[in-house]
Amino acid sequence: MKSLELFYLKRYLKAPKRNLFRFSFVFMVLGIVLSVGILSAGLHLFQGYESTLKKLLLDSFAHISISSADSAMLSDEQSRSICKIAAQKEGVSSCAATLQFSLLAQNGAKIRAANLRAYGDSDAALYSRYVSKKDAKIKAGEVIVGHYLLEELGLSIGDTLSLNYPRLDRISPLGIPSSMYHYQIADAYRSGYYENDRSIVISTVEDARELMMLPQGYSKVELRLHDADDASDLARELIDQLGMNYIAIPWNLYAESLLRLVAMEKWMIFIVFSFLVLIAGINVISTVSTIIIDRRAEIAVLKTLGAGTSSIRRLFSFRVGIVGILSVVAGQIFGALLSWFVEKQGFYKLKGDVYFIDTLGAQITLENLMIIFMVSTALVFICIMIPLRHIERLQIIDIIRNKH
Repeated sequence: MKSLELFYLKRYLKAPKRNLFRFSFVFMVLGIVLSVGILSAGLHLFQGYESTLKKLLLDSFAHISISSADSAMLSDEQSRSICKIAAQKEGVSSCAATLQFSLLAQNGAKIRAANLRAYGDSDAALYSRYVSKKDAKIKAGEVIVGHYLLEELGLSIGDTLSLNYPRLDRISPLGIPSSMYHYQIADAYRSGYYENDRSIVISTVEDARELMMLPQGYSKVELRLHDADDASDLARELIDQLGMNYIAIPWNLYAESLLRLVAMEKWMIFIVFSFLVLIAGINVISTVSTIIIDRRAEIAVLKTLGAGTSSIRRLFSFRVGIVGILSVVAGQIFGALLSWFVEKQGFYKLKGDVYFIDTLGAQITLENLMIIFMVSTALVFICIMIPLRHIERLQIIDIIRNKH
């Protein structure tokens, strides 16, 4: 920075009251703070939504599901063999053989489709975090039912739930036979993932086999990993070792497209909200134009003393740029507070049947903060430089003559 520019910049900073509290400056600052704040809040909330949705998907479903290639049930020996092989792989945190199938949950005339999952006593940790009781183990004749499924059926903890399993494999001229059993509701399951909370029913393996009329066997083996992003590579390794009689399905085969869609929507929202900063840039253009008009006599004197047009441009860009950068930072702080308020407020909640989850959270990351700061600052400085082109068109002699 040249000495002339540095001198006038220091003089500007030492006299902020005369410069900063002009109406045009205040209007410019408010515009930048509000636009950057809305942009920041929108990105933080969408980032929180994306992270929450991914976390609930990974917590609610297996990272890798291994089942028979011909859709047959897995025997106890096969399940133990798969878990033994999986345990040797680095990154596998748990292995559980499960029974899972679709059925009907009924309470009087109210009938809803449900998804029954049966776990052994040693695998209760897979769902215990989402139930209210500390001891999540269930006994024979008891079930844990999804929170929204209970609401739709009009039931509560302690009531009796009827489960009806249509036997599609035994269709006869008389119709479709079914097996129906009644279970006591031991607890409610609420993970936050709506589709899971409105359909899941958890029972013991023995009760599930009795309902399905199976003497033994499991539907699949579920693997949980320390790093879910390694699921695809590990699934291929397991199939190479287990053979073609099994199939391994990683979680991202059915959920990654949804997460990619959410990520795309997040950046689309960012692009749309960036236009708010661009609109606020109109105030920046107006403010700089007003300063040039008000300071045209000083510009004329500086040019008379030998100051170049580029030096005068840099001087004005520094003057307005400092205010613009501070406004962007203030807008980011305002956006963080706004997103925190939206997260904590209780008068609006997400609809799970529309947004998949029913909790609204915000997540602030350094990467997003840097992106917001760079994009907003770039737009502000572009708007600053647009009116500065008119400095070289000023008629110095006419300005000095009219001034004196």
